[in-house]
Amino acid sequence: MPTTGSSPTPSQSNVAVANLARIAVGVDGYPEGRDAAVLGAALARSTGADTLLVTVVSHPRVAPSWVGWQGLRDAAEEMLAQTRDSLAPGTRVMVETGAFVAPALEHVVAREHRDLLVVGSSRFAAEGHVRIGKRTRQLLGHAECALAIAPRGLHHKTQVTITRIGVGFDGGPEAQAALVLAGSIALSAGATLHIRGVVDDRTPRLRWSDRVAGTILPLWDDVIQADVHSLHDRVAAAAQSTEARSPDADVMRGRPADALLELSRDVDLLIIGSRRWGLVTRLLLGSTGEALLHDASCPILIVPRTTG
Repeated sequence: MPTTGSSPTPSQSNVAVANLARIAVGVDGYPEGRDAAVLGAALARSTGADTLLVTVVSHPRVAPSWVGWQGLRDAAEEMLAQTRDSLAPGTRVMVETGAFVAPALEHVVAREHRDLLVVGSSRFAAEGHVRIGKRTRQLLGHAECALAIAPRGLHHKTQVTITRIGVGFDGGPEAQAALVLAGSIALSAGATLHIRGVVDDRTPRLRWSDRVAGTILPLWDDVIQADVHSLHDRVAAAAQSTEARSPDADVMRGRPADALLELSRDVDLLIIGSRRWGLVTRLLLGSTGEALLHDASCPILIVPRTTG
């Protein structure tokens, strides 16, 4: 199906996403695709972003012969039109051809200069929770834009609004990139922003002798408490620098994944940065990101690594 209107101009940088001007939403004929469409529409309302609904149909060489290529394309166009009319009126739509879904979506993102790609969760996710599937896993590490995942069943809600945004912050450049985007969305949406810092206070699993352990472990709490004070200062400074109005913040001790999973129950959108190593402009997850993408209670938005 041809698109209408001219393609938007590229963003000045696809390395650090400071705002969302162009959104792509990957949809299909399944309920999880409708979840993605609902989240994409909510983000578009909050940011004023141009939104594109995309579905991928198999290349003719792998299309079932009993259906026929034109039949697949016609069905995809009809599904897109129905999804748009019921969930995102006025949104542009596009049918993309490709042998595999993830690379085809990446191609659309690059060609259409999208700042964000929105997808649904796995059909095996618990209702109201995020869980990534195989195709989303393929996008991680390759997509050069931010990625948002909708919780399963989101389309059942009568009205999805973004009024409270959470962001995980540890003081690193990846967290700073997440905070910048979170502040920008909060300002556009008139949403409140909550910044959560977490100091991992778990004792390292090292093969210490009894003598070494007896020397180090009593000092461990002092070390962690110093880290808490340091992170508290950085979180306070970050809160003052954000564009959001009157952000609130806290610093906790514990397993970072647990603290952010707890926050996901109280916000409408949780934004995190990529892990601290790997290629820039890529979405790479550490253990905390992995945990969030398998059990968060709200949409998760991952920001690519920056060059900073």
